[in-house]
Amino acid sequence: MSTASRLFRFLEQNPGKKLVRKELGKRFSTLPSRRISGKLSHFNRFRGMKYSPDHTDVEVLLAELKLLNMVEYDGSKVIPRDPFLAVARASVSPSGAVFASVRGADPAARDLFIAAARSMNALTGDEILVRLTDKSRDRFEGTVVEIRNKARELFRLRLLSDPVHRVAPGILLDASTRISAGMTVSRMSADLTKRMKQDVVVIVKLTGRNIMHMGLPLLEADFVRFEKDSDMDADYARILMKYNFNPIYPQIDGVPEYESERTEVQPESVVDWKGRRDLRNIETVTIDGPDSKDFDDAISLVRVSNKAWKLYVHIADVSHYVLPGTELDNEAQRRATSVYLANRVVPMLPPVLSENLCSLVADRNRLAFTAEMDIKPETGEIVRYEIYKSIIRVNRRLTYENAEGELDKKDSDLSHIWRIAQLQKEARLKSGRIDLDLREPKIKYNDKGEVVEVTYRQRLKSSMLIEECMLSANICTAEFQRKKGAATLYRVHESMEERKLESLNHFLKIGGIDFKLNDTEPRSINKTLLKVKDFAEKGKGTQKGSRGKLEGVSPERIFQMLLLRSFMQAKYAGEPLGHYGLGFEDYCHFTSPIRRYPDLVVHRALESILRKKKPVYSKEDIDELGLHTSEMERKAMDAERDIWKLKMLRSIEKSGQKKFRAFITGFKTDRVFLEMLDFNVECIVTANHLTNDFELVLPDPFSVFIKKLSRPAFLGEVWNVDLERLDTEEMKLFVKPIW
Repeated sequence: MSTASRLFRFLEQNPGKKLVRKELGKRFSTLPSRRISGKLSHFNRFRGMKYSPDHTDVEVLLAELKLLNMVEYDGSKVIPRDPFLAVARASVSPSGAVFASVRGADPAARDLFIAAARSMNALTGDEILVRLTDKSRDRFEGTVVEIRNKARELFRLRLLSDPVHRVAPGILLDASTRISAGMTVSRMSADLTKRMKQDVVVIVKLTGRNIMHMGLPLLEADFVRFEKDSDMDADYARILMKYNFNPIYPQIDGVPEYESERTEVQPESVVDWKGRRDLRNIETVTIDGPDSKDFDDAISLVRVSNKAWKLYVHIADVSHYVLPGTELDNEAQRRATSVYLANRVVPMLPPVLSENLCSLVADRNRLAFTAEMDIKPETGEIVRYEIYKSIIRVNRRLTYENAEGELDKKDSDLSHIWRIAQLQKEARLKSGRIDLDLREPKIKYNDKGEVVEVTYRQRLKSSMLIEECMLSANICTAEFQRKKGAATLYRVHESMEERKLESLNHFLKIGGIDFKLNDTEPRSINKTLLKVKDFAEKGKGTQKGSRGKLEGVSPERIFQMLLLRSFMQAKYAGEPLGHYGLGFEDYCHFTSPIRRYPDLVVHRALESILRKKKPVYSKEDIDELGLHTSEMERKAMDAERDIWKLKMLRSIEKSGQKKFRAFITGFKTDRVFLEMLDFNVECIVTANHLTNDFELVLPDPFSVFIKKLSRPAFLGEVWNVDLERLDTEEMKLFVKPIW
């Protein structure tokens, strides 16, 4: 038995106990220190851990377990997780083996390896409980002991043939790899069985068991329906199944029926009415999109004097209606976020709350949390703030477009708020906010869910005004909670890793931009962005090749793309670690509780502080909520990206267009990735169109050698391409270059 397996068994038998690290080393160590000193320096680099010169093979194992969040250090002691089992997210490889990412693990930790025979048929996305068994080839190995939560309830199954020996075999669609499954048809009606033909797609549930078919094991599937037997938009239904979203909110006791007429909130229905500040006499407006129904936020301005203004940001008090631990709260927490799929929404809250009682609609009493900020009008500086529960009444509901015209009206409240917002944005950019100018596509759909128009959103002043007001409220709320030591969720964005600088500087060098990025400080990033922008505007960004000048998109656009790829992903966490991209030491999400569960957590923490109540959440609760809401946010983003791809591919297919212009965004040895200029859709050129060799040569991260042209091609280079194959099942568009 290896050192790792013996150590794991011991830790499993002693969960939660404080164990002396040195004693563990004496008990389990088998290797001399010199053989693994290199590994120790690797982990010292990550976390500054200190190790004794003896028993280092055990020290390395413990350090790796700490990265996996399986043990905690307490001075010279180590505390194994209780129970000593890893909660992980499964990802199935083409071989059938499972790689599992442990929840709460350090980004430096490697995924666990689980052989197919030990996986309990876990599929990609399933939440699994794993027992560590050994370590080999620098990766921990394990066995699945329980599938805690299945990622999906329904699957699409494409039949490979008519039923054979009472089994209809098929391949699961929208799975991470090729997975075979089969349905037993012996209990089905003759009419259903007759429709089971090759390439027919059926909707199934997996039982978790295997069945044997012609000597091969298949996942057993139960028939639900034929895919075509539904009136729902097929693309929409497909994404709902893939990500396990339910567009229909369940019936929950205590939640009133939806009413199209906006309900008036009356004093007698609100227990703490007298404990709230009545702000209904203050002019209050909402500014949102023309189709919005869930109004989270509203703003007001009171000019106390020429040198003292009060800016109010009012946020819907969802916490009044969604009480902790209720059936409604459990459902909202499970969903964690509203998901926007084309022209439809999968809501976090039922419409009676999101579009009525909680929504800050005009001309109705509404309950809110208010961040009241004293502002210096000459600088925009927030000199004092107060957060409290309130009653408001919105006077006007404006869209971004009709609010835009009011910003230039002399002496209007909105014009003054716009002035404050401009001053605040300028100050925030100077203090470290990274300023990226990213194009955001705007899609118009018809009633059938088809794309009818794609444009790019204008950066309206009214939109920037709301953005800065919400940032102000989020900053103040986060600082207030930190100072009070609240058990809450912060919005965290960790700084870019220093090792990413080499790649960014390499791009600047080969692009002919005479500048070097020396550190990851936001001010340095902004300075570099300005240098690249200046370089592009002077027309120096033209690429040169063997045929002279080559057309390419702006180096500024490519550099921003590379910069985004270099950033860490923002997340929710219980520690106030700051927001690197925005340049804030204190930051949380406070302003969208109708569509984001973390904001509701923040509201509950605020109420506990304001009412001097016991905190709603423990540290363990917050840690779990941080992981769950971050995962659900990423899941929603993936779903929104998929529906966008599908709808755009359908639009291109329907248009009949065959020729396009696209610019290079990335490379692999077997393909080049491009983005279409007109459609903002990724397309792929496979290597066989570019070389006669087995694979492409990549001289550096920013270019690929095109043998058929006898020259390199660079990121941002524009190609004329011809449609080769449009695959809506794989959500991929294949093209070939026109030289």
